[in-house]
Amino acid sequence: MPRFPSREWVEAAIGILDEDPELKLAGEGWEGDFGFVVDAEPGALEIPFVVHVVPENGRLRRFALYDDPDELDVISPAYFARAKYSVWKGLLTGTADPIELLLRRKIVVRGDLQQVAERARFKGIGHRLRERLTTTFPDDRAG
Repeated sequence: MPRFPSREWVEAAIGILDEDPELKLAGEGWEGDFGFVVDAEPGALEIPFVVHVVPENGRLRRFALYDDPDELDVISPAYFARAKYSVWKGLLTGTADPIELLLRRKIVVRGDLQQVAERARFKGIGHRLRERLTTTFPDDRAG
């Protein structure tokens, strides 16, 4: 059970996503890389987590981790999403509505949203990832 956020979690997520039969379809014609920032929150995540993902031929083969969110400014990914740790946790556990988070500006997203909207029918990919990837979180407490 990989802990979010970590290199192990990203590797496990990419492995599961690359096995999903719809990912190749969703990735057809996709242009652009992704940058994600998980902002720190005291008591939960002490330092930010930064990852850059580059899709290749409908698969997520390459990624890199960075120590500082500003490093993504140099890379300038085509798509960028940034939110506090608790927001990402809500998305990954299925307890948060992504549309509500966007409207309330709890998550910042940049990029060609038309390209994203055209792939809305593939939302099952995210649901299957949550089902298959058992995740632990740094602020989970053993009872």
